[in-house]
Amino acid sequence: MPSRFATLLVLIILAIVPTVAVGQVTLLGNAPTYSNQTIIFYRYADLVTNTEEILAKCEVDPNGDFQCELKIDEISFVYSTLGIYHAYIFVEPRKTYRIVLPESEPKTEVQRLNPFFSETEVHIGIEQMQPNDLNYLISSFDLAFNEKFDKIVREAYDGVESMSADSLANGLERRFSQYNHPFFEAYRTYRYGLLKQLALMQQSRSISKNYFANKPILYNNPSYMELFNLLYDKYFLFFARSGNGNDIYGNITNEHSYTNLKRTLARDDVLANDTLMEMVILKGLHDGFFDDKFSRKALLSILDSLYRSTTIPEHLMIAENIRSKVTRLLAGFVPTPFELYSIDGQLMSLNDFKGKYVYLNFCTTTSYSCLQEFSLLEKLYEKHKKRLEIVTISVDSDINDLKNFLEQTEYQWTFLHYGNKPEIIKDFDIRAYPTYFLIGPDRRLILSPAPTPRENFEIQFFNYLRSIGEI
Repeated sequence: MPSRFATLLVLIILAIVPTVAVGQVTLLGNAPTYSNQTIIFYRYADLVTNTEEILAKCEVDPNGDFQCELKIDEISFVYSTLGIYHAYIFVEPRKTYRIVLPESEPKTEVQRLNPFFSETEVHIGIEQMQPNDLNYLISSFDLAFNEKFDKIVREAYDGVESMSADSLANGLERRFSQYNHPFFEAYRTYRYGLLKQLALMQQSRSISKNYFANKPILYNNPSYMELFNLLYDKYFLFFARSGNGNDIYGNITNEHSYTNLKRTLARDDVLANDTLMEMVILKGLHDGFFDDKFSRKALLSILDSLYRSTTIPEHLMIAENIRSKVTRLLAGFVPTPFELYSIDGQLMSLNDFKGKYVYLNFCTTTSYSCLQEFSLLEKLYEKHKKRLEIVTISVDSDINDLKNFLEQTEYQWTFLHYGNKPEIIKDFDIRAYPTYFLIGPDRRLILSPAPTPRENFEIQFFNYLRSIGEI
């Protein structure tokens, strides 16, 4: 992230955000199966990008006792990854929670190395929890709601008559409306909206008018944001297909104009509220970076324009998080840093190859395509090793498989194993093996993705060096 962008964020927030009394939350308990471990509690900085933010690290003593403090200024969804569990709790400022964690069950090695492994969701227990506690209310509501939810949605798609969403909502309201808790009331409301949307009971436009137009944006309410993200998913593409939105492609790709994009979106009267329109644009920009319908350069230009003009602190943060998320693999930007082990146990990073270009590739020793290209990589390495370092990141489940492979083949370039950082697969958005990147001596991406050796990488590399006057 360019420093001017980050500096501008701080200055604008300081200028427009009033002083807020941050409340301290205490989490404590006894969990002997986690003794001598560190438990990290997170929250999402925003619920569009789901950027993680560490709130606290709890050290569990040998007896299993732990206590840590979280600083928050509003009700927050807090979670921790505990082995196979994704454990969560809603916390309110200035409260103490004596929590009960699930028994420790570490991931197997196969689960740990799979960056797409999905943990089991568990609502963290609270000792002596009262019926009017927010966690008790949400947990009880979700249990009752989910019993009918899947059935109603499934039968709606199949065209089968069943209990209506309205009947479900009315029944639950009779049970839960007695509790006067604004966060919980909104949570229920947007759960009902989600059901109506998924059960095809109301058109998207009707949902937009009833649940979002001229309503406050509940940035940290998971129920609100789940419906928002579903309703406005790929909104630019959806609205562009309507008669009112056919200028969107030109506004973005040709004009790079945030002003013109807003003018086009204003034809949708649901978005007449500027705050909601900005939020929908942020969501649309985020989604646009992950399909091939719009120029990424154009999207970045509009994102920067929104960032400079908005006066809404939450939108500044979301824009910052979108930019950080999408630029990590764009040419000209520095990719997510990593440190991985070589087969001889040396911890290495891209900084170990200062002054050289790096041809980074992700492979497995069981992939036929990878094995075919290793012989070409060997030739590239021998010809260009003074200027070009080849780094292969192996995603074999067992590092010993990589060691045995290299003992047999004696390839000399750098091989690293992803085992201590399996999330690197997500960081580099790896979807097939092999996948290549060219990184410059300044550690910025040059070609992302880069062509394979079979796709004339060597020619493109020479052309690049010639274009900058190095040869």
